[in-house]
Amino acid sequence: MITVRKLHFTYPGGRQEVLQGMDFDCAPGEILGFLGPSGAGKSTTQKILTGILKGYAGSVQVLGGEIREQNRDFYQRIGVAMEVPNLYGKFTAMENLRFFASLYKGPWEDPVELMERLELKDDLDTRVSGYSKGMKLRLNFIRSIMHKPDVLFLDEPTAGLDPARARIMKDMILEQKNQGRAVLLTTHDMHLAEELCDRVAFIVDGTIELLDTPTNLRLRAGD
Repeated sequence: MITVRKLHFTYPGGRQEVLQGMDFDCAPGEILGFLGPSGAGKSTTQKILTGILKGYAGSVQVLGGEIREQNRDFYQRIGVAMEVPNLYGKFTAMENLRFFASLYKGPWEDPVELMERLELKDDLDTRVSGYSKGMKLRLNFIRSIMHKPDVLFLDEPTAGLDPARARIMKDMILEQKNQGRAVLLTTHDMHLAEELCDRVAFIVDGTIELLDTPTNLRLRAGD
């Protein structure tokens, strides 16, 4: 689903490379976790993989095509939920979901069912401006999966959620994996990565320093 080779990137006008020769893959039915300190290059990598940033060097293939050459059909097949929710505050939750659904060809998951699972059903007709941060995060996740994407990009998906709702979110992410989707998950939470990820990549200063299963990393590095 995702194949990255010798990825380099420097922001326009910048002097220092943000990404310095990254190599990794993500297969169908796999959750790959990106961990690392702020500024390590995790979010930049996500933006390149989703087509937001295109001035990169190397090869970045998602769904069989080079990102810089992808057309609009590419966006029908990916789901994106960044840490800052991309929602319209003056719309209700259902108005948001109906609007985003109109951008895709379908088929779609039932948004009401998804809202019920994430304990938002009582707020279907509430304006999103009245939502808490956690409610926006859950609604944003629903928006990212309701069109049944083949590849899912998640940035800190459980940040700020209470344990019970975080558990629901984790279970739904695992369902995406079990349905054969590739999931790339960025987080600072080591426990979340261990719980969800098949493999974990530690990113430091724009390079992948370690890439392995959580179990193997524990055995290699101990504490």
